[in-house]
Amino acid sequence: MALNPMLRTLQVLPAAWLCAVAMAADRYGCEAPIRVAYTRNLVFFHDDGGIDFDLIAELARRSGCQFEATVRPREDIWRMLESGDLEMGTSGVATPQRRTFTYLLPYVYLRNKLIVPAELGQLSSLDDFHDMPGARIGVIAGYRHGPSIDAMLRTLKGEGRVVEFHDDATRFTALLNGNVEGVIGHELNLEGAVTDRRERARFRVVDVMSGPATPHHLMLSRKRFTPAQSAEWLRLIETLWLDGSLARIIRRNTSSVMATELLDSGYRYGSTDRGW
Repeated sequence: MALNPMLRTLQVLPAAWLCAVAMAADRYGCEAPIRVAYTRNLVFFHDDGGIDFDLIAELARRSGCQFEATVRPREDIWRMLESGDLEMGTSGVATPQRRTFTYLLPYVYLRNKLIVPAELGQLSSLDDFHDMPGARIGVIAGYRHGPSIDAMLRTLKGEGRVVEFHDDATRFTALLNGNVEGVIGHELNLEGAVTDRRERARFRVVDVMSGPATPHHLMLSRKRFTPAQSAEWLRLIETLWLDGSLARIIRRNTSSVMATELLDSGYRYGSTDRGW
């Protein structure tokens, strides 16, 4: 007996949908929900919102993958990505060791800076901070800031002058209370942690980075994803760059001035740099 055309269509639609789901699972490695973790950070994730939250939502929409999200300290995220107990993280900074157990896909660029009380004087570099006897600096445990800043932090740590915190809130509380004399961060961290403009005026933000901004990455565990699947995620992020979606996400979560900075790698090419 011939089927009504409408019934034939209804039979085909579920089959097509299942086929699309299977293709997405193979393409992106999401045959099961992807466990992703955020770290509370006044730039990227806060109060169940922020750049990273919106990025994952857009990746879920475009890939068809499901995500299970948690909030964890930065050092726990890296440990769990290595063990395979977590499949994805956000806003991570690359190191050679981290590349051995994750695929790192850049999507935003940050110039980490030195934030100090204004009364400390005209500091212009981390060397100036180092030369202040006993001055302590607050950092997020497990966070990396780029080669030049991390090199000085290793020196300060060897002198017992680095204090580690699990989140921005406790770190900036320590700065406000004088328990540390400086922190490595960004204007956005300061604005989010110190909401009173008069209180913020007590501090200076000093650009101490040499060279381009530090890329921040989507982190994919090698225990879950194949090289081909990581390439598909990278292609998806590049699509967000090209169609303006990533810029819209960032501008939705910060000012236009800050968005321009976060989208700028800092690299500048002349004609000879590209072999022309």
